[in-house]
Amino acid sequence: MPVQSSKMVILMKSEEFRLQNFLKKNKLKMVKFLAKGHSSNIYLVKLREKKFALKIEKDKSRRIQMLEKEVKHLKLANSVGIGPKLKKFDSQNKCVLMEFVKGKTLDKWLFDKPSKKKFMNLLNELFMQISLMDSLGLSHGQLARRGRNIIVRKNLPVIIDFEKSSIRKKTGNMGQIMSFLFYSKHSSIVKKVKQILY
Repeated sequence: MPVQSSKMVILMKSEEFRLQNFLKKNKLKMVKFLAKGHSSNIYLVKLREKKFALKIEKDKSRRIQMLEKEVKHLKLANSVGIGPKLKKFDSQNKCVLMEFVKGKTLDKWLFDKPSKKKFMNLLNELFMQISLMDSLGLSHGQLARRGRNIIVRKNLPVIIDFEKSSIRKKTGNMGQIMSFLFYSKHSSIVKKVKQILY
């Protein structure tokens, strides 16, 4: 009996159990695995025909209240129209359900050779979003990350993944994106941006 009890405790704590519990509770269906992060995994799920991104904290995550912090900062970003829309947070199952942003990461979009006009439109929108984040004191933390935390949807940027974000007096958001797009030495992204502009 004690052995069965011990196994049950292990099962109750497992990521798979929490995932299935959240899906069942919210009548969601699994579509596919999307991405693997250091502290979480992301899945594509759906309710009828509506698709969502579901982020679940890994069992071995060492970040204390990681998802609680991410939800808090995503809500703040959402308040000024930034980021994927938060749909639900389940602290018990350590799951965050949010809008699924369909598009290409910024790095891949740049290598699709967008026109100068499209790039400038994207840049203006991105700078506006960054300025809004700065006004909130919301530091993304990994805004550049090789361009993978910005999804381009219909030629406009959507900033994602607020897992490492924080509230600070000086955010550094603009410096990160300027360095990524224009100043990093030996960067293929910087070379591509120059080709687009000139």
